[in-house]
Amino acid sequence: MDLASLPQFTVEDVRVAPGDPEVVLVGRLSHLRGVRNETAWLYRSAKASMIGMANQIPPTPDDRIEYRTSDVALAPELRVGAVYPWIDGYWQAYHVAMILAGEWQPRTFVAGPARYFRLAGVTGWQPADAPLMEGAEDLGIREAAWDHEHCELCGERIGAEADARGFVDPDDHWLCSTCYERYAVGRDVSFVAEA
Repeated sequence: MDLASLPQFTVEDVRVAPGDPEVVLVGRLSHLRGVRNETAWLYRSAKASMIGMANQIPPTPDDRIEYRTSDVALAPELRVGAVYPWIDGYWQAYHVAMILAGEWQPRTFVAGPARYFRLAGVTGWQPADAPLMEGAEDLGIREAAWDHEHCELCGERIGAEADARGFVDPDDHWLCSTCYERYAVGRDVSFVAEA
């Protein structure tokens, strides 16, 4: 499935009130496959997509919906007749962008050090070489504590107690071998429409 096969939101009206932090787009969807949540992305690219909320999940594609977004910075580009692929809010725009980019390298996961920290009473961990967040208390580095990753699409473990082989893109997003073969090889974005 390519981007054009996803539900397409066609803008029929753009409402921007002076001083209002929201833009309201009124429009229709081409079909409803993969439309499950009122929260959704109107996709342009990984960095320029809009997140917003529809007033309802339409019962049929013929029904108009109102889509509200606070991404007012994109408002000058919005116009009647514009068409945007609809990405269900369960996903992130970068999930689609990483599959479409198709820049994957095979890699075997190797456990590495993790920096533990406490922030607002919650203990967490991050890669040892990443800077601590402001206000975090450094609890030290533990060798081999970063013992696995997760597939970006299905959540499968890659590493400790699982297959250590996977695929990585330039932004260090991991895919398991199954999702790589199923989606990345053919740049197939059908995962967005699957239940």
